[in-house]
Formats: sequence, C-alpha cells, structure tokens
Amino acid sequence: MIHEKATIASTVATLAPLVEEARARIDRERELPQALGTALADAGLFATFAPREYGGLELDPVAGLRAVGAVAELDGSVAWNAMVASAHSFFAGRLPQSAAQEIYSTPRAAVAGQLQPGGRADVIRGGYRATGRWSFASASKHATWFVAQCIVLENGDFRPGTNRRPGLQEVPDLRLVFVPADRVRIHDTWHVSGLRGTGSNDYSIDDVDVPTEYTVDLLLDEPTRPEPLYRFPAVLMLMGSVAAVPVGIARGAVEAFKDFARNKTTPPKPVPISDSPVVQVELARAEIAARSAELLLFTAMEDVWETVRAGRAVSMAQRAQVRLGCVNAGTAAALAVDTVYNLAGSSAIFEKNPFERRFRDVHAATAHAAVHQRALEPCGQTLLGLEPQGVF
Repeated sequence: MIHEKATIASTVATLAPLVEEARARIDRERELPQALGTALADAGLFATFAPREYGGLELDPVAGLRAVGAVAELDGSVAWNAMVASAHSFFAGRLPQSAAQEIYSTPRAAVAGQLQPGGRADVIRGGYRATGRWSFASASKHATWFVAQCIVLENGDFRPGTNRRPGLQEVPDLRLVFVPADRVRIHDTWHVSGLRGTGSNDYSIDDVDVPTEYTVDLLLDEPTRPEPLYRFPAVLMLMGSVAAVPVGIARGAVEAFKDFARNKTTPPKPVPISDSPVVQVELARAEIAARSAELLLFTAMEDVWETVRAGRAVSMAQRAQVRLGCVNAGTAAALAVDTVYNLAGSSAIFEKNPFERRFRDVHAATAHAAVHQRALEPCGQTLLGLEPQGVF
C-alpha cells in the first residue's frame, strides 16, 4: 500500500523508465500508450481512494494528492490521467454498494469524464435517461466507465434543485451519472499545446438508461461506506486532486533546473551558470514558489482531514482555505516553472531539455476551474464573513 512518502517515491520511481520511453509518443498520439496506462493501474494509481475491499489503495486525502504530485514530477500528462481516475475512485464510497462493486472492483478499473453539466437526464421509472455531449474526457482511452453531469428534467421541465445555500437557490437539479465505456462515443477534439497526452477529447451519450443507484448528487449525497475517508467533502477532494498536478510539475521543473545549472556553461568563461548570483537568487525564488504551492494546499487538506476523522463538521472557513490552496497551487506553480524556464534561456525551448513541456503543461493545468483565479471571489466572501456565492 502507498501510505508513506518513501513508498510513494519508490512506486513512482518504477514508472520513470516507462514514462521516459513513452514521452515522444505521449505528445504525438495525444494520449498515453496502453502499456503505460496499464502500468499506472497496476501500481494502484487509478484507485488511490477506492476501498481496499475492491482492490483500491484507500489512501488518506493528503497521501493520495502526494501520489499524484509525485507522478507529475515525471510528466504532467501522465499525472493528469492518473489524477482523473484517482479522484473519481473516491465515488466508490458515495455510490450504493452494488453499483460501486461493479464499477470499481474490476481489475484496472478507471472512471473518466468531467463534472460540468453538459447534458440532460430525463426521469424514467427506476432512474434516468441521459443524453448530451461533454468536453474534457481526460484519460478516456483507459476508461472502463464514464461520469457525466446532467441537468434533471421531469415531464419535460427542469426539476428544481434542492436548496443547498442561499447563493445557489436557482441551481437546477443536477445528477452525476455513471455509464459504461461501451455506451460512450469519443470525439477527436484534443488538439492543444499543454497536457497534450491526456486524451481530453469530447464525449457524448445518446439516450442511455441509467439506474438511480448508478448516479450521485455531487453536493448532497452522503457516504455509503463507514470509512472516514468517504466523509471528506467531495468537492474539496476533487479540486485538491487537480491542484496536485501543477504542484508536482513545479517540483519537477525546479529539481531539473538544479541539475541543468550545474552543467550548463555560457561564454566567455567555461563556468557553470550555477555560479551566477542572478541564477542563485532566482532559483531561490522558484523554490519558494514551489514550496508555497505544495504546503498551502496540503496543510489545508490535512486540516480538513483531521476534522473529518474527529467526526466534526467541516466549516466554510476550512473549505475556503482548501480552495485558496488550490488557486495558489496553480499560481505559484506556474511562477516557479516560468522562473526556471527563463533562467534556462534558449535551451528551454528544445524538447530534449526538461523545461518546454513542463512550461506548456503547467499553463494548461492552470486553466482548470479548480485552480483558476475566479475561485478567489467566494473565498474572499467567506473571509469577510459573507455567504459565499459559489460551490465549495
């Protein structure tokens, strides 16, 4: 089981040669080779939060995020694939047992898809009929199941959402449906710069009947298992998982630059650039940014986890701290990568060096809503004692 930092590091280290061998294919084919995806699954990195009963690792939240970050030190796209399946394995503790067993107890189970509404779920007897198209089906090549967030319609009309908080009264009823991969169509739309190997194509579902037990309400459903892990707020688990990717990318970039600086020389004197005071100061700034990206996020997640384990309710202030940690993870990680990228000079633009891909990947990652600056508004509202107008 991956529980300690050393175990995480050793597990990920076994993947490093496979990642390096596949690096060119990852960018060229815009998805992970099947063998690499299989290796991630076999290492348990697609099931970090799934119950041990189903063959998962059942890691605590911070250990799970550290595992994702460790993979991101190797490659952003590889980590993004692992992160998506890992984060979605958390739903094994929110679905009814019969559905969870079918979805997650299969060897190499992986759930792909995204959580923004992109379709409709018409109420039918015993469940819903789902139809729609969604973007960003990251890790779709390796998926055994997909999730899709749907707006619920009953008798052709939008079904009102349950009153979650005053700021969300007008939100229609939403349902996250789970659909087998063979009922999902993938559309080849993923032609991008960063995180190119995530296979984040569009996907669509056409009139698929989904039993109620294969659906969840992301905000309201309670845990269906007794383990404390599944009482962790689902939104925070999902957002924190995303933020762990830029954290790892930044750490990988900073560590790579240390080696680069010791061996890179510039004319007229054949001395390494590590001797330059400018390089030394800016590298220190990059280290501050990289450590900030990690520590603020993981400290806030650990605080929530301690509260959950103690059986206490997680406060809005704690939720805001996690979201602040997520936004800072994106911002500070990008700053760290930008700093070492610029220090590397013209060498940074070559694919053979370890900077250009991390530069592309970290800026693609920071476009995600989980780490985007717009999440700061509800955080600021919470800090001021106001009712946050957003989902925590």
